Amino acid sequence: MVIITILMITMILLTLFIHEGGHMLAIFITRAGKIKDIAINWKGIGVKWNPYGYKPFKRMIVSLSGSGLNFIFAAIFFLEGMETFGMINLVFGVVNLLPLPGSDGLRVFHNLKAAMQS
Repeated sequence: MVIITILMITMILLTLFIHEGGHMLAIFITRAGKIKDIAINWKGIGVKWNPYGYKPFKRMIVSLSGSGLNFIFAAIFFLEGMETFGMINLVFGVVNLLPLPGSDGLRVFHNLKAAMQS
């Protein structure tokens, strides 16, 4: 039972790093800003970055990219027969897109609203 618990915690942590890696990749590819660091605290793991100006479309891409990378990895894990790891990535990606406080989904909503108003 202890080994299963350790494996699940490890899978969840890897899923979080995959997710944040998606954000970092999008920041780099879109040149949306400068990455300061990765914060690990009691609220979770997050990429700290300084955006270059206020560009809602680029911010939306950065917000969506974390879940996007989770979905890509979920597909790979399902195809490789790693259903549990695939499911963790899939569920995390979907839940993170819900417009809840502190989630990427809420950031996408606000940036979409700002992009439509400008």
